[in-house]
Amino acid sequence: MMPQSVAFLLAAVCGLLGVVLLVWHPSPKSWIGVRTPWTFADREIWDISWMAGGVLLLVMAGAVLVTAFAFFVAVALLILISLLLPIYLYRRKYGTLLFWKDIGWIDYRPVVRCSHCGHTQKLEDDQHLERAICEVCGLSPRRL
Repeated sequence: MMPQSVAFLLAAVCGLLGVVLLVWHPSPKSWIGVRTPWTFADREIWDISWMAGGVLLLVMAGAVLVTAFAFFVAVALLILISLLLPIYLYRRKYGTLLFWKDIGWIDYRPVVRCSHCGHTQKLEDDQHLERAICEVCGLSPRRL
């Protein structure tokens, strides 16, 4: 059983962090956020993960007011969803979980898999997906 004062303090902290995440949109190169290679490789996936984290923190703030068990379930969901959502979105967008790393410690770049021939090719950034042409079959790698 969690004391009521601790529950209110946790709810305030989680709620404040959730609001900050919904309002503030830092770049993927910052020191905070869902820091996976898939979020570093694509700005859109970074933004979606960031917003999902904010919403889940607000859910955690409400859950801690209900019961301590609901709070721990919400924490587990935050960790699970924060890690699996970027992987799912990247796979859906690029057709693969591959990425490549340029010079630097967090300079990840996307790799797209051709839905026609299965060939994978490196992209300079996520903006190049729209105009990418497969190096093997000459078709657009992704059917959008």
